[in-house]
Amino acid sequence: MKKRTFLIFIAYIWTKTLLGLTFHPLATIRQVTRRTILIPVIFSPIIGLTAFFVFGRIGAFLVDFYGINRTAISIFLSTFLISILLWQALLIYLLVNFLIAFWRK
Repeated sequence: MKKRTFLIFIAYIWTKTLLGLTFHPLATIRQVTRRTILIPVIFSPIIGLTAFFVFGRIGAFLVDFYGINRTAISIFLSTFLISILLWQALLIYLLVNFLIAFWRK
């Protein structure tokens, strides 16, 4: 398999799994526990959150906001942070439950 084809295949599987985690987390986590190679996909929100903070710090260094703009941006960023953390907590909770159930069999 060519390198480019392999990268496209990896991107497809990663995107498909992320969409499944977004819309059907229970069924997707069940599939991920059967195919353990996909477990790193579950931690994608943490990877995205890290990139989000890095880009946020770069943006804060380059641009200064004052007044209403600063408040609106902080409300948006805090809502984004809380939602990503809760989503990651749900995914980890489901993963742990399925792994425990898998090991008990």
